[in-house]
Amino acid sequence: MKTKILILLFCINTSVMVYAQTGSAINSVKVATVVNRDVKNDIWATVQSTDVTVLPQNIVNPMLSQVSVKKLKVKSINDGTTIAFLIEWIDSTKDVIVDVDKFCDQLAIQLPARPDTLPVFMMGNKKGRVHIIHWKAVWQNDIENGFRDVKEAYPNYWADTYPMAEKQSDGSNGKFASDIKVLDYSKTEGRNFLPGAYAGNPMSIFDRRDPSEECVAESYGTLTTQTSQNAAAWGSWDNNTWKVIFTRPLVSPDKNDALLNKPTKIAFAVWNGQFENISGKKQYSQWIDLNIQN
Repeated sequence: MKTKILILLFCINTSVMVYAQTGSAINSVKVATVVNRDVKNDIWATVQSTDVTVLPQNIVNPMLSQVSVKKLKVKSINDGTTIAFLIEWIDSTKDVIVDVDKFCDQLAIQLPARPDTLPVFMMGNKKGRVHIIHWKAVWQNDIENGFRDVKEAYPNYWADTYPMAEKQSDGSNGKFASDIKVLDYSKTEGRNFLPGAYAGNPMSIFDRRDPSEECVAESYGTLTTQTSQNAAAWGSWDNNTWKVIFTRPLVSPDKNDALLNKPTKIAFAVWNGQFENISGKKQYSQWIDLNIQN
């Protein structure tokens, strides 16, 4: 039995080592002004890109057996205060809907809280914290096209009894079920019927302003939303290609944000909704050097 365990550990460690990104670095170029959402801005043409190889996450369940995204092209700029990353990858479908059998495209960047004691690249480790900024196409679709309520998702649905459809708490006439939107509930006493929104669950935000989420983690299964959200992201899909911009302060007042005032590391994860990528079923990279020109 001991021999079998040793062999298993050797295999796991070998797999991790294979994922190393060697011979490359991302250089954040100093510019006068950082662009937030404009992926076609001329400034990006002046910056050299770095190809980042991504591989299937096949260490823990749920695993991915093979990649559908082979590499990311990464550029970075900063103005001494704010840093921006432009990440580009080929994707033949724009997946922005989440449903029982539908999954959305996603992208995340990961930074070590303390690059001098580098955490494991797989979302960190105990006492080895990582800072993650996660963009989801479904959240951006909600912002651009309006929150996809039940009526939009299932236009032929029927509600026999609907809470608060008859009377509002102030005694005024309510709305018919067919006229009620989730935003009517989330801003009134109707929040009682939306426990996620009532509890302030960040997954239950119906009127998002930005399609990204800042998190911290100390290994897989520990991902936690940060109270303070200082980063932003925005994506554009065109000609079978996603381009997503991440921005955040170089130095943040939030103690949970990774500091970017000296050379550090960065890693990436990408999900392809067309191939049912969700949770751990993703393509990801090892740590890569990040050099910031200032």
